[in-house]
Amino acid sequence: MFRVSRIILALVALAAVWFFWPFGKYEDTVSVAPPQTEPGQDQLFTKPLSKDTAVPPGAASPDQAASEKPRPQPQLRPKRFYRVVVQDGGSLKTGGTTITLAEIEVAGLTGQCKDSRGREWPCGRAARSALTRLIRGRAVMCHVPVKGEHKSLVARCSVGGNDLSFWMVAQGWAKPKQPAQPAFNEAADAARERRVGIWR
Repeated sequence: MFRVSRIILALVALAAVWFFWPFGKYEDTVSVAPPQTEPGQDQLFTKPLSKDTAVPPGAASPDQAASEKPRPQPQLRPKRFYRVVVQDGGSLKTGGTTITLAEIEVAGLTGQCKDSRGREWPCGRAARSALTRLIRGRAVMCHVPVKGEHKSLVARCSVGGNDLSFWMVAQGWAKPKQPAQPAFNEAADAARERRVGIWR
């Protein structure tokens, strides 16, 4: 009996010690450091571009700007053409080559114009006749690209010292293709005032 009492007393003492013992009073706090990233490793947040390096909306990148540079004009050489046939007021045919006179616009062979009274007349055929009379079977000098053989080209041509494109504008048979040289615009205005060619 006395032994049982001692066991019970020991259990009570152990329970009291367990209950009043200061658990957690001296626990250490563990800090967790964020994982280190290697140089060049992708990160969640990136630094925004500065104003100096940012490309404004609508602006071309350096690569695009380089690709949009105007192409250099081909080198030209004078070439004489014989047996030229006038197709209309703005184009010639010689052998297998068709030459369109540069920097002008014409009505075309079947073009119709209206005079000051509103009556239509065949100005396209009249323009071809005027250019045919100027050439009169003579050789025509044109400035063509140095390289290659061309079956169709746009060129400045002349005959007897007369630039064909400018002559057609000055005589009122063609209009300057815009944007035009000031001399072409002045010649067109003068032809309009004189009421010659298509301006009659």
